[in-house]
Amino acid sequence: MNATEQTPPAKLKRLNRLVETVCGIYARVARRLGVHRSFVSRVAKGERRSEPVERALMAEYERMDER
Repeated sequence: MNATEQTPPAKLKRLNRLVETVCGIYARVARRLGVHRSFVSRVAKGERRSEPVERALMAEYERMDER
């Protein structure tokens, strides 16, 4: 990273992109499976268990990892 990418506004912008990406993943999985986005979030955090949600999250992760 260069010096410009280390400024607080740049860091916040990057953080916001990461949050939007994660929220997008949760929303896509939720729509696909017909569940609420917050349920997907809780499964991702380990607070709840759901095999279909876990499989869908792993598929999204692998898809993003290929990029």
